[in-house]
Parts: sequence; C-alpha cells; structure tokens
Amino acid sequence: MKIVYLPLDERPCNYHFAGRIAEGSGVQVLKPSMQVLGDKKQPADFDGIKEFLLSNAPDADSYVLSLDMLLYGGIVPSRLHHLSEDALCQRLSVVARIKEINPKAKIYAFALIMRCPKYSSADEEPDYYGDCGREIFLSGQIKHKLQLGHMEKDEAEALLTGYRNVIGQNLQDFETRRAVNRNLLLKAVEMLHQSIDFLIIPQDDSAEYGYTSMDREAIKAEIRRRGLEDVAMYPGADEVGMTLLARAVCENRGVTPKIYCEFAHENVPNVIPLYEDRPLGATLPFQINSAGCTACDRYADADIILYLNYPAHSPVEVFEEKSAGYDERHLATFTESIMKSVQTGKVTALADGAFCNGGDKEFLRALNERMDILSLSAYAGWNTSSNTLGTVICQAVFVSLFGDSAHQKRFLAERLYEDVGYCGYVRMYVTQNFLPSLGYDYFNAGEAAGEVADLVRKELASFMDAHFPNVAKAYDICTCQMPWRRMFEVDLALTEKV
Repeated sequence: MKIVYLPLDERPCNYHFAGRIAEGSGVQVLKPSMQVLGDKKQPADFDGIKEFLLSNAPDADSYVLSLDMLLYGGIVPSRLHHLSEDALCQRLSVVARIKEINPKAKIYAFALIMRCPKYSSADEEPDYYGDCGREIFLSGQIKHKLQLGHMEKDEAEALLTGYRNVIGQNLQDFETRRAVNRNLLLKAVEMLHQSIDFLIIPQDDSAEYGYTSMDREAIKAEIRRRGLEDVAMYPGADEVGMTLLARAVCENRGVTPKIYCEFAHENVPNVIPLYEDRPLGATLPFQINSAGCTACDRYADADIILYLNYPAHSPVEVFEEKSAGYDERHLATFTESIMKSVQTGKVTALADGAFCNGGDKEFLRALNERMDILSLSAYAGWNTSSNTLGTVICQAVFVSLFGDSAHQKRFLAERLYEDVGYCGYVRMYVTQNFLPSLGYDYFNAGEAAGEVADLVRKELASFMDAHFPNVAKAYDICTCQMPWRRMFEVDLALTEKV
C-alpha cells in the first residue's frame, strides 16, 4: 500500500512518527523532502509541495493531507501569512487535481481552526502577539460573550476600548487572517465526498469563549446545513496525521479493529484534560472512530486493549505537584490488568495521559519492575491528551494488523526515552540547572545540534540507564537535536545495540 503523506510541519512528531510506525509493515509512507518543508515561521515551498503531491498521484492508494501545510506552508505560517483568499483557493485546487489524475486514490485531510492563545508570546505567533496577545484573546472572549448575550453592550465596549489601546492596529491583521482561514475551512467542507473522502477539523485551542470558538460554531453550522455527519471536530493537532494514517490502512484492508478501554479510575472518562474543552470520555470516541476503529464493550471481543492512565480528577502539568486525583487511581489492579493482557497475547496499548507535557515516570518505573515495559504493544505520553491518544492508537492499530516487530519495539522505546525521559524529566532539569550558565533559556537552545543538544543526549542516557536499565541496555541514542532550537521538542532516534 502506498500512502502519500503531507505533514502538518517539519517537527519530528509530524514528519517522522507516522513513517516510523509504518516501517516494516509493507505500508509505504511517502513524505516530501525536508528541503521542501519550512522552518518554524518560514513556510514550506508550495511549488515543491505541489510537485510532490501530483507526481505521486498516478499510483498512490491514499493521501493523508495537512491542508495547513498545503495552503500556508505549515502550522505556524498559517498564523502569519498574508495570502489572499483567491491565491489560497488556487492552492486548494491541487486536491481536486489529485482526484482527476487518480480517482481511486482516497484522500484523508485535516485542517486546523486557527488558534488564539490566551498569553502574550510571539514564539509561534505574529511578532506583535508578544506585546498584546493576551488583549487579543480577551477581545475575542468579550465579542463572543456579547454575541451570545452573556454580557451587556456598555460593559463590553468599555473593556474592548481598553484592549484596543494596547492592541492598536494589530487586531485588524489578526481578524483579517482569521476570516480568510475560516473561509478556506468552509471550502474544504464543501469538498467532502467529492475531492476529499474524510475530513478532520481539529482544534488547537480549547477556550470556551473567543475567536476560535466562534469560528468553530460557524463551521459547525455549515456542516449541519450540508447534512454532513462524518466531519470529526475535536481537540488535537500534531497527532492527526497518525490518526488518519491508521484510518487509511484500516479502510484499505477492509477491517475495523475493536478497541476495549480500561481506565485507572472509574471517573477518568469525566476528567477534562488540560488544554481541552471537554471530558476525555467525549473525545475518546472521536479518536477511536477517526482512526478507523470502533469501541468495544467486551474485553474478550477486542482486538486492542487500550489502558488509560489518567488521574481521577484535577490533572496537572508534569512539572507541577500532583493533586489528590493521582493518589485515587487504582494502580495496583490497573497494573495487574496490563500484565494479564500482555501475558495472554493481547495487543496492549498504554495511553499515559496522567500529566500534561510528559509521561508518568513513577508509574512507568513501577510497571517496569513488574514486567518488561518493552512487552507493551504501544505507548505514548507526550504533550496533550489528544496527542498521546492519536499516537498510541495508531501504533496499536499497526501492531494489530501487521504484528509486533523490531521496528515497533524501537518506536516504543523512543516514546519511553522522549515522553518519559525527556518530557517528564530531562527537559526541565536541563532548563533549570544548565541553560542559565550557558547563556540559553527555554526558548533559545542555540544550534539544533549544538551544546544543549549534546547535554540533553548525555542527561537522557543517564536518566534511562538509572530508571529503565532494560531499555537503556537495548538501545543507543543515534540522533538528538533541538529542531526548533528551543526546549519544547526534541528530535530523537534510537538504534539497537549490537
């Protein structure tokens, strides 16, 4: 099976993960070269992207397309561009051209609703957002509440006047771009069941009120008007390419894997993960169904057992003090169930959403003392709950369909190194204890392959050797870089020790 894969951006989670999961399965995942893609705020080369997509069309079975990459050159450029709606429509027409060349190719697409962060930072936003991002966010909230009748007009106008004094002319730039991006999303909806076979509109922003929420409601209204029931809209972003990869493979093989979910506490489905706007139990069905799977009520009937390590309530960031909801988990019985599932040969996947932005190192160490953690079929515990879910479900689907392999074990080990080791510990440890004396900080880690990357490699190897020696004995770090020259993400790859 040949899948043409256009990632959301050039970061490893978007560019590498899908191909690594598919490695050795017989599913060929074709990606554009890194030279064609951009670099954070620098957009990808559209002509190169177009050539890549069309040249592979004649013999492709499926496409997994990030429309943000096709239209704007990546997720960050989608927030910075000054392209006209007409120019963007011409870019979008490439999707229809693919279908003209190969009508049998199925196209799985996703496009984000442009986010509006609640904080002032220009790291991934326009430069002015560092000065007035908070006020732009608050302006959107006020306008939305006024629209819904949740605020008096005089009160709203007084607040907006104060925000305008800080924002100045920047709001026009922000709102104009939002309108253009929203209109392109509506055009993508129009293409569903014509050029696009399946569409996900994930939200990279979960505020109840504001610009993103208003855009979401406008798009939902158009979806309802067209009678479309199969447009998935739920929290997520960087995992969606993997979700659609799983769906493409399932549909190509004519299968619908059944997933049974087991939680660390009975209240976990009611927990609202950080940075998301709804309970896990509301998002999980979208994650499962969008990946071409179906939820299953009986353990014995399932193809995949998905274990969800989340607190009973009150989730926190990985570097914050745990709430009482963590101690209320039934970890003893949860662990026993995981061990039984592995021992009986079930495809056993662990979604580690206990903390936001890093794996639960204490639980993983305890689990590894009871069993070889590499005997799991799939694991993820990075960034947001939805990022974790999309990753672990995709890998579990591939193990279910194609069996376990050295490739799958390596990707599992990479998740342990990165999600538990780097995100859960090394990232903050290096940031706090080494960067100030070196003249760096969280948003400036120097060169991608510089001294900070070397330091991260050393500390990560030390952490894994101390806490997961069985994993450290099996793998060496062969790549360790800081792709956007900051501490948030790491470009990490392992190789088997000989």
